[in-house]
Amino acid sequence: MDVLVSAKVDAQASFARTVSASCAYVQESSRRPALLGPGGVFDAEAAETCAVAEVAAALAVSTRTVAEWLFLTRTAHPAVAEAFDAGRLAYAAFRTVCRSVAGVPNATEALLQRVIAAASRCTPGAVAAAVDRILAEFDAQWHREARERATRERSATVRKLPRGQAELTIRGSAEQVAAMWRVIVSAARGVCATDPRPLSARLFDAAHAVLAGRAVACECAGQDCEQRETVARTEATAVIVLDAATAAGLAGEPGHLVGWGPVPADVARRIAGDATWQALITAARGTEPRAGCSCRCPEHDPPTVPDPPVPITGREVRRTRRMPAGWTPTTGKLGSTTARKAREQVDYLRALAPSAVDRAVADPDGHGGFAVPPAGALTYRPSEAITSLVTALYPTCIHPGCAVPSEDCDLDHVVPFDHTDPERGGWTVTGNLAPLCRRHHGLKTRRQWHHRMLRDGIVHVRDSHGTDYFTAPGE
Repeated sequence: MDVLVSAKVDAQASFARTVSASCAYVQESSRRPALLGPGGVFDAEAAETCAVAEVAAALAVSTRTVAEWLFLTRTAHPAVAEAFDAGRLAYAAFRTVCRSVAGVPNATEALLQRVIAAASRCTPGAVAAAVDRILAEFDAQWHREARERATRERSATVRKLPRGQAELTIRGSAEQVAAMWRVIVSAARGVCATDPRPLSARLFDAAHAVLAGRAVACECAGQDCEQRETVARTEATAVIVLDAATAAGLAGEPGHLVGWGPVPADVARRIAGDATWQALITAARGTEPRAGCSCRCPEHDPPTVPDPPVPITGREVRRTRRMPAGWTPTTGKLGSTTARKAREQVDYLRALAPSAVDRAVADPDGHGGFAVPPAGALTYRPSEAITSLVTALYPTCIHPGCAVPSEDCDLDHVVPFDHTDPERGGWTVTGNLAPLCRRHHGLKTRRQWHHRMLRDGIVHVRDSHGTDYFTAPGE
C-alpha cells in the first residue's frame, strides 16, 4: 500500500513539474524580443498568446488549459503551490483549493495547512465541500458573502459530443440544484422494479420529462403496470439541517444541505422561512466522567461508566409534527460546537498509534450506550425518525473519500444485527448506524474493511492493510 501511495505522489509531482515547466516557458517567451505588428512594436500579450498556443500544441491540450495553469500558478498561495509541487495535491484538488481560498481575508498558515490536509484525503468530487466546511468555520461572514457572489454566476450550457450526443450542464446554488436533482431522482425511481433501463438512462429520461413538463413513463413489459403510462411527479425539495439556536437567530452555526455541503446560517434561515419544519429530539445522554484524567484521550484511564441513556417515552428518537412555513424554535443551545469538537477529536485520533485507537471504541457491543433497548432497537429496519437523524448526521457515505449522498446509501449496522438473537447483536440505534453506499457496504459485509464507532459519533474505518481512517458527523 505504501508503494501505491508513493507512486501516486510521484505521479502528481511529475504532473506538477509539467505544469511548472509549461508556465516557465510561456513566461520566458513573453519576455523574448519580437517584432509584432506594423511599426515593429513589441506586444507582450500577443507574445504570451503565441507561447500558450505552442505549449498547447506540444502537449496536445487546449489553450484554455494552459491559460488556467498560468492563472493558478500566478495566484496560488505559496503553501498551496508547495503542496502541489510536492505531489501532496492532485491537479484537480489543487485547482479547487486555489479557487476556494482565493480572497479569504487573513488566511493563516494553519488554515491553509488544514485545507491542504483535508483536500489531500478527498476524492476530487468531495474536495469543494470539505474545504467549504473549513472556510465557513474560519470566517462565516466572508463565506456567506463569497457564496452570494458565486450564486450570481448561475448558468446553463450545452456541449456537443461525438456520435450525435450532447451534454447539458446546469450551474447554480447548491440548494436549488439539490431540489431539482431530488425531483429527477424521485421520478427515475418511481417506475416499477422490472423496468429494463439502467439507472443512468432512467435519470436522463426523468430529467427530459421534467424539463419538458411531461410525466415519466415506465418501460416494463407488463401491460397492467400502474406506472406504465405515467409516474406521478413530486415537488422540488431540498433538505437542510441546522440546530435550534441557529434557526432561532441565537447562534450562527452553519447548517448543511444534506449530501451537498455547508450552508451559511442566514441563508439556511432564509430558506427555512418558507419551508416545512420538523424537529428531531433524541434521548438525553450523560457525560463521560473519567477516573484520574480530565482529558478526552483514550491513552489514559478509561472512562467510568456513566448513567445509561434514557430514551424519551421508550424511544431513542422522536419527531415533532411538521411545522408550517415561518415557524422558528424559541429555545436551543447557544453556539453549538458539537461538530467542531468532533473534528478536533478526529485530528487527535489521526496522530495516535493503532493500539491507542483500538482503546477509543465507545460502544463495542453496538448498543449505542443503552442498557435497555429502546423501541425499534431490536428491529432490523430503522424507523423513519432514526433514518432522518442518521442521514442528517452523516451527509455522505462514511467510507473515506466517498461522496455518495447518505439519502442514497444503505444504513449499515456498525456492529452487525443478529437476526437470530437481536438482543445479543448490534441494535438499530443511531449510535450503531452509519450510511454506506452499496459498493462500500459490500466491502464491510465481506469483512475486507472493518468499522467501529468511537466517541462523538466518529466512525473508525480500517482497511485490510491496517490503515486507519476517521469520519466525523457533518463531514
